[in-house]
Amino acid sequence: MKLNKKNNVQHTSHGPDKDRYLVTYADLITLLLGLFVILYASSQVDQEKFKEISSALTKYFKSQPANPIDGGDGVIEASRRAIPEPMIAPREAKSIKEIEDEASTVFRDYITKGELSLRMSSEGLVVVLPEKLMFRPGKAEIQFDGISVIDSLANILATLNNTIFVDGHTDNTPIRTFQYESNWHLSVARALNVGYRLISLGVPGENVVIRGFADKRPVDDNSTEEGKAKNRRVEITISRVDDNSPAKITQSD
Repeated sequence: MKLNKKNNVQHTSHGPDKDRYLVTYADLITLLLGLFVILYASSQVDQEKFKEISSALTKYFKSQPANPIDGGDGVIEASRRAIPEPMIAPREAKSIKEIEDEASTVFRDYITKGELSLRMSSEGLVVVLPEKLMFRPGKAEIQFDGISVIDSLANILATLNNTIFVDGHTDNTPIRTFQYESNWHLSVARALNVGYRLISLGVPGENVVIRGFADKRPVDDNSTEEGKAKNRRVEITISRVDDNSPAKITQSD
């Protein structure tokens, strides 16, 4: 008869070492100790060595005479007048008719599509920029197409002596938003953004006058949507030059 004997093997399982955290803790303490030693060492300045280095740098960078006989290195400083001053384009004297012809050519496509218009007034040439071209409803930030128009207009106005009136207009629909408390605020903000972009592109700031009229100067009936659309606009008036022009006063001074 065979006896099957089974060897009972006792397995002993060891749980995680409860003291392993001490290794990490010791590493952290060592690193902190090293950090404090470095900070302490770097805070100690050798005053004598600092004075020596400071003296050496002062002597090295001290200006030397240009004449080699006097101990200089022979390098002569350049004169400030060696480089010519930048040329500034002179202001031009153009008639309103000449400006109108130039603007008509530059903005021919916009005028043909009815997106922009030119008209003559008692003050001078008026460039009418509708809200649809320039802004989103209730906003004063200039849209992409409007920026292109203003940039082209700035090229025409940059060298002129004429006073430039930038006027913002709205319809009679009341507005009260976080940004703009009323149509007055909106009309001024739109005129300001247009005028400031003209100035940033080279139009003389002393020539620019920024005004906001809200809904007080309509060009059409506010009782219809078409009329309201015409009233929401920015007008840029290029005045005739006279002796009271800001540009002429500045030049005479």
